[in-house]
Amino acid sequence: MNHTKRILPATAALLLLAAGCSNQAAAGPTPSPRPSGSTPRPTASGPTPAIAAAPGPSNAGSFDATHAAQVLGPSVGLVISTGVSGARSNGAAEGSGFVFSSQGGTSYMLTNNHVVQGARRVQVVMPDGRHYTVDVQGTDSIEDVAVLKIQDTLPVAQFADSTRLLVGQPVVAIGSPQGSQGFGTVTVGAISALHRQLSNVSGGTAGQSESLADVLQTDAPINPGNSGGPLGDGNGRVVGMNTAGSTSANGIGFAIPSAVLQRVAQSLVQGRTPGHPYVGVCFQPIEDALPAAPDLKGYGVVVSRALPGTPADKAGIQTNDVIEKIDSTDLNNGQTLGGVLQLHNPGDTVRMTVLRNGSTTDVSVTLGDRPANGGPGCASP
Repeated sequence: MNHTKRILPATAALLLLAAGCSNQAAAGPTPSPRPSGSTPRPTASGPTPAIAAAPGPSNAGSFDATHAAQVLGPSVGLVISTGVSGARSNGAAEGSGFVFSSQGGTSYMLTNNHVVQGARRVQVVMPDGRHYTVDVQGTDSIEDVAVLKIQDTLPVAQFADSTRLLVGQPVVAIGSPQGSQGFGTVTVGAISALHRQLSNVSGGTAGQSESLADVLQTDAPINPGNSGGPLGDGNGRVVGMNTAGSTSANGIGFAIPSAVLQRVAQSLVQGRTPGHPYVGVCFQPIEDALPAAPDLKGYGVVVSRALPGTPADKAGIQTNDVIEKIDSTDLNNGQTLGGVLQLHNPGDTVRMTVLRNGSTTDVSVTLGDRPANGGPGCASP
């Protein structure tokens, strides 16, 4: 069996876990309820049920991983993508996914975009043995999210509100590390941190790079093939989707928060392009700026520049501003600029409290929609 890896630069040494999932020679065609020769394409749909509001993550009583796995496991499937980059000509890349909506004989499954990107055929195998050739309902390369459409009624995973997670809270990760050989594997760990940022993920099916502005960090073991599988709380509700793991350190994995998943999935199910809140500011966390500027005051992030023509530029954000607060949220104790903004939509107006020349001032910024190409880069002159 060969494996491909989607990695960050060596300094971060991270991999996305499924087109860096498991690449394995296919054992032969699997019968399916629909013809399997067509290329999966994003599809539009009629009215679909809204995704229910999520309760806060909960571990009622003592944490019971067995209970969480029994609740969540039936909704978690193996995703097989044929024809993706890195797979052998007669092989398939394998990842994971979980069903989040089912009504009227149609179910929708979440997985990572990098699991299915470029595939000519996508198949799903459920724990009870049912298997399908599925349609790709929609994809979002910016958030690395894809929604698959399955013509059957399947068990549904429930979301919990990731904004109410606590560091140290126990979680379970379910998926298919090493592809079909690890189908339905359950691992246990804790939420290690809440607002991490992954930058310049590279090596995808077409060589793209991407950044994820707000991810959860967990020490639940996450391995190739886990991509797209759920990270669940003690009640078996989804708090995130497993996405990346470290190649240079033990016990470091990352998951897209459920708050982001729900926002993106709702748009994709309805056939719409998701919006992505965008400010257009280059910055450093203050702890990264302090070695070169030991007299720096304040907390939060230090602006190196506002990119021309962006919302930050239009609002008057200036070089050397220290952004300390977004609305009522202080950018300390693990809160990050990207994490706060991910809870907003393009067109929302936020109030940034900045420290400028020793005094604080409030600046109103109307968020834009992140350009498909990411917009002007901070490395540009």
